[in-house]
Amino acid sequence: MELKTAIEKAKNDETIKKLDGYFLGSCFACIKKAKDPINEWTLLFCKDGKAVDCFVNDGSVTISKETRPLKDVKQGNPEEATVTAETALKLADSKHKKPTANILITLHQKDALVWTITMIDMTMTATSYDIDAKTGNIVKEETTSLIRQI
Repeated sequence: MELKTAIEKAKNDETIKKLDGYFLGSCFACIKKAKDPINEWTLLFCKDGKAVDCFVNDGSVTISKETRPLKDVKQGNPEEATVTAETALKLADSKHKKPTANILITLHQKDALVWTITMIDMTMTATSYDIDAKTGNIVKEETTSLIRQI
């Protein structure tokens, strides 16, 4: 599912329409391999230290109860992304040569609107690529081990 489709479905949902003053803070999806389709998006709507998760797939839109976000969410406009999730994913995959166990895809506001594509390989190493959502340039690359060294 394309992100634009997920956002449109969410914004047409009656519960989301009633979220007065909330902004779309981030968009998240998870897949196993780069060629897998994205079947569900999690959209985070925020307002004054409160957050509501909206889960969107082909069949439904589900809204969570209001919670506090794990950290402050910068207000941006994910709808201004000109680079698609699929394009950002292809770019990250072309740089990352190892087989993946999971791929985390996030569109969010940092200094600029960025796609963060985190590729977790079989050795539990995570490589994150921040890709400018307007230009398609990789602005940051970072690799971290997820296994605690003893």
